[in-house]
Amino acid sequence: MSDQTENQWTGRDLDALKEQAVQMGIKHHPAMGAKKLQALIEKHQAGEIPVEVHQQDVQTMSVSEITELQQLRAEKLEREAEAERTAKPKESTGQKRTRLIEEASKLIRIRVSCMSPNKRDWEGEMYTVSNSVVGTHKKYVPFNNDEGWHVPNIIVKHMKEKKCQIFYTKKDNRGNKTRHGKLINELNVEIMDPLTVPELKELAQRQAMARGETA
Repeated sequence: MSDQTENQWTGRDLDALKEQAVQMGIKHHPAMGAKKLQALIEKHQAGEIPVEVHQQDVQTMSVSEITELQQLRAEKLEREAEAERTAKPKESTGQKRTRLIEEASKLIRIRVSCMSPNKRDWEGEMYTVSNSVVGTHKKYVPFNNDEGWHVPNIIVKHMKEKKCQIFYTKKDNRGNKTRHGKLINELNVEIMDPLTVPELKELAQRQAMARGETA
């Protein structure tokens, strides 16, 4: 085949040579003639031209980049170790119950005003909240007490969630009036700062005097 002249090669022969070159991994110019392509294939078959092996580029890092990467890994390991050291131990059922009771019983100083039209003349109200975990908490809370009132946390949360219905008049575009109802917060609960020790003593003394006792 190598003795043929360029003009003797057919298009089918050239296509076959190109396919063979691709299969052998031989790079060649697309416009290369059949005779030159045949010679190139024969040289590869004879081992005169090694087939190019494609290798993935290997990324190299500078010394500073390697140092920075090592530092970041060390800091990550240190953070993970610190998180493991400071992690809270798993609560037992009894410990969880004790914690929830303490949270529910914690006294919060609040000042309360009632927004319900039906309780406009009320001076205060008794609230009772209970569940299977923390038990029952009951507390009378006066309204509009400037000094505030200490109330268990579980009752404070209940008071914040209470709703009541109010009614208002609305006019349409013809001037007709209709009554509508909507839900609002029944209580305005203001969280106050805890009393200091001197303030607690003063309050106890005033309360004792109001009861006709000596502090």
